[in-house]
Amino acid sequence: MNNAMEVKQVLILGNGHLANKTSLFLSQKGYMVNHLDHLTPILQSSTSSTIGEISKEFGNMDMQSFCMTYVLFDLDEHNLEMVIAIMALYPGIPMATALFNENIRPHLEKASPELTILNPAKIAAPVFVKALENNHEHPVQKAGPSASIHAPHETKSPFLVPLVVTFLSIILFAIVYFHFFEKLSWIDAVYFVVVTISTVGYGDINLQHSGNLSKIIGMVLILSSTGFIWLIFSLLIDRIFKSRAQRLLGRKKYNYKDHIVLCGLGRLGYFIADELQKNGEKVVIIESNQESPNLEYFRSQNIDIYIGNARQPFVLQSVGVAHCRALISVVDDDYANLEIALNARYFQKDILLVLRVFDQSMAAVIKDKFDIHLTQSMSYIAAEKFASIITAK
Repeated sequence: MNNAMEVKQVLILGNGHLANKTSLFLSQKGYMVNHLDHLTPILQSSTSSTIGEISKEFGNMDMQSFCMTYVLFDLDEHNLEMVIAIMALYPGIPMATALFNENIRPHLEKASPELTILNPAKIAAPVFVKALENNHEHPVQKAGPSASIHAPHETKSPFLVPLVVTFLSIILFAIVYFHFFEKLSWIDAVYFVVVTISTVGYGDINLQHSGNLSKIIGMVLILSSTGFIWLIFSLLIDRIFKSRAQRLLGRKKYNYKDHIVLCGLGRLGYFIADELQKNGEKVVIIESNQESPNLEYFRSQNIDIYIGNARQPFVLQSVGVAHCRALISVVDDDYANLEIALNARYFQKDILLVLRVFDQSMAAVIKDKFDIHLTQSMSYIAAEKFASIITAK
């Protein structure tokens, strides 16, 4: 009986969603779960030895009695540090850990054949993509305009057009004035005004013998034209540079149809985008962090990326959400994902929505109350896989 109980004992280290959900699944499977959720400060400390502190923490524990030790902190560096410490202290014990960094996985597996490494984002991504498969013919229906939806922002300066119109009006007034009051022909009046505003200088036509009013108008024309030309030139240059910057950030109007809009290019978003690309889907990604390390990879794959906040309606409008086949939102905030989904419905009332929601019980409520096709937690999906490792072994 004691041996049976020992075989069913597992140790879970970590205090995040994944650790808690894995603990729940294993308990439901009948395992005796020992969950230590207070070890993060040890890993964050820069004044003490991790191996020394872990040795003290596990001093009274028989690590060999656990059929599996799970290392499931939220951060890769914490998982890596804990795994290395346990490998040094208790070589050969079976372990499983979560790592989002695929590059270091082969090195760890080579160092410890008893170590199982899973990437939660890689496990969950196919589930989100699969939600689209049964709805490939999902109808696209516009919801109609809403007063709360603002048009996409533009790079045009609001002052440029008024400045140009005012400047042209001054030029026209000056041409008319010098034609009628200085008795210049129309062509000479145009010539004189152009010479004046371009500050070329007077030669064949000048105001030396003209009245005071004409001289005043000439001076005003010189001074105002200098200011107007400088302002218009400055705004044009500013508009050109802003336009180029916006294009680099993908901030343009996309006129695609039947495409997929993916909001969030974090750890989960990366694998979803990769999966969609492999399936041949047309994807437009919205990412708020222009420093995201994943941007260049997908740009090199010719995938459109819009740098902006998907919670803003004009961003959704810019990426063509009114004509897309589905929207997948996997930013790291449950309520941001819900807000994005509801904003998308302003443009297309029957849009297929797939959301990431950390809290699985909340996910079920959101799916039911807001008629969203799939609301799922990455941690929940990954936890099921982690809980099945023991059975698989």
